[in-house]
Amino acid sequence: MKLNHLDLQVPNVPEVAEFLERHFDFEIRTNRTSPAIIVLSDREGMVLVLQRLKRELESYPEGFHIGFHVDDVAIVHHKHEEMLACGMKPSEVMSTNRGVAFYFMGPGNILIEVNCPKPRRVSPSEA
Repeated sequence: MKLNHLDLQVPNVPEVAEFLERHFDFEIRTNRTSPAIIVLSDREGMVLVLQRLKRELESYPEGFHIGFHVDDVAIVHHKHEEMLACGMKPSEVMSTNRGVAFYFMGPGNILIEVNCPKPRRVSPSEA
């Protein structure tokens, strides 16, 4: 079975779509000005559907986020600077057991993670 898509509910569909297109290289596949629904693709098979939030007081559960993996720690730092420059308030870049990452609250009150995972160690039996 293959995951087909994710559907996020956001208060301003075009604003979130434009942000993801500009800063995370998503491609808008439908009407970019629709206030109700926009479908995006990451050009690698991931489909993201944005729909207008139906009830303003609803929010995502604590800890809910979308995460982007990158292949180089330098990209994490570059993206951090980019988010600062466009008015976002990212966390500090941190190094953990999982890699080097930062988080920020993006448009639509979506928590976003940018992470360069630590290389996985290959055991001799896997080599």
